[in-house]
Parts: sequence; structure tokens; C-alpha cells
Amino acid sequence: MSPLFPERLVVRLAPAEIAVGAKRYPCDPAFGSEPWHGALEALKSVKFPRSRATVVLSNHFVRYSLVPWSGALATPAEEQAYLRHHFAKIHGERAKAWLFRASEGRRGEPRVASAVDAELVAAIKRIFVSSQAKLVSVQPALMHVFNGARAAVPQPAGAWLVIAEADRACIALHADGAFRAVQNAKGDWRALLERERYRVDGDSTRRVLLAGAEAPSNDPYWQFSIANT
Repeated sequence: MSPLFPERLVVRLAPAEIAVGAKRYPCDPAFGSEPWHGALEALKSVKFPRSRATVVLSNHFVRYSLVPWSGALATPAEEQAYLRHHFAKIHGERAKAWLFRASEGRRGEPRVASAVDAELVAAIKRIFVSSQAKLVSVQPALMHVFNGARAAVPQPAGAWLVIAEADRACIALHADGAFRAVQNAKGDWRALLERERYRVDGDSTRRVLLAGAEAPSNDPYWQFSIANT
């Protein structure tokens, strides 16, 4: 912990609301041409305390994909190019304007990768330049939740991670030490979880770590618990 920035602060950006620690600020999801423009506009008016800030991005602002392992990537630039090529095959020319990050993983195992608008990250950095808070990280919501809940994921059986938001859910399966599936889509989280259950190969765990919604009790199939985020 830095003596100049003693407090840790989590800042969450979503289309209709931003959260700065325990404080909530509404924002206009229809503002601007990008879904994150309203959140950034609201963020500009926040007076941050002296702190070390982590910004967590709603899954409305992030794309995810499983990417095959590659042992040929020697530099960060090579990894960015590899991930950009992968996302371009799915999303086309739009991927040229994105920044990419991939999870750590064992050699030979697939990794989950995220893509975020480069301008969104640049704009967040500009806001924090003139604030009392020091920006230490910008994280997609899936990775933030997984890092907080990692100790609760049993191995090798693993667990499903479910991040529920308004009109969107991110569903990921982590088992045998690696991500095995990821889906980020509009819709009800229960329906999306059931769909992913049937999409994965073979039998999968019934354990679910849930963030953003109340855990159902006495479910006949799933074993729900709240993810520690």
C-alpha cells in the first residue's frame, strides 16, 4: 500500500449507473454514440478521494472469447496482434479500435480474452490524471469477479461464474484449471446459464458462483452461492 494513496477504491462503470465505492451516481445510457459515453460523462463530475482506484467495466462494454494457446508469443505486441486477429475473425474491422487482454493459463490450455474500446480506456485515464485518486487498473467485470472468487472455485470440478446485469449476463465455466466456456449476451441470466450448460462438451459442474443477483434457494439442479467480489 502506498503511503500517498492509502485507500483502495473500486469504481464500477455501467450504462445507467456508476458506483464509486459505496456511492451511486445515475447516468444516461442514451447519451452519446457509444454505450459507455453516459458513464464517462457522469464520471467526469466525481470528486475522488485520495486512493488507489480500480475501474471495473460492465460487461455491456466488453467482448469476450476463448482463444487457443499459442507458445509463439514472445512480446506484449505479439500477443495484442494475435488477439486482434482472433477477434477480427468474429467482429470484423471494428476490432482494430479495441484493446485486448487474455487471462493467465497453463501451457496448452485455452484462455479467456477480453476486448474493450481503446478510446474508453484512454478516456478513463485522462479523467484520473487530474484527480486525487491514482488509477491502478481497468478491469473487465468477468476478470474482476473471477479474481475475487478464485479461491471458491473447486478443482478439478470447477464452477460456473455468472455475472447478472440489467438485460445482460456473462456466463463462464472454469474447470480443471482453465476457462472452458464464456458467453456474454443480452437476456435473463437463468436462461443463458441453462443454454450454456447444454453447449459445453460432456458433463459440467452444478456449482454456480453468482454476482449481481440473489442466489435462488432449493434449486433442483444448480448449487448456487454468492461470488465474493
